[in-house]
Amino acid sequence: MGETYTDYVNRVAITIPEKYIDIKTGDSHTVSKIIQEQIEYHAHNHTLAHLIFSALDQYFKPTSRNGTNAEILQELESIKTLLQQGYVPHTGNSSAPTQQQKSKPLNMRDVNDILEAFGG
Repeated sequence: MGETYTDYVNRVAITIPEKYIDIKTGDSHTVSKIIQEQIEYHAHNHTLAHLIFSALDQYFKPTSRNGTNAEILQELESIKTLLQQGYVPHTGNSSAPTQQQKSKPLNMRDVNDILEAFGG
């Protein structure tokens, strides 16, 4: 069973399991003692939310032009475009080609808006 760390001031709680699966590689890892100490430190100092958002920001930064993170951000950008324009199902009998819009790169606020839109 994992350890739960709580920042009562900011109403943030996080449970750290003994092992986790890296979704980028699929490998299973144990949570290091240093990570546990950092989470405990931030929970005690009421900065746990900042630690979590910083970790997510670092995780979602593109590693390379064709890296996995870039693909994730591209998918989130597509979802953002759908949310902004509304979804119109493709009927299959349209002869006009669809135009791809060039959009600006996503920032973390956009990611947060997309996740909030889907209840995340």
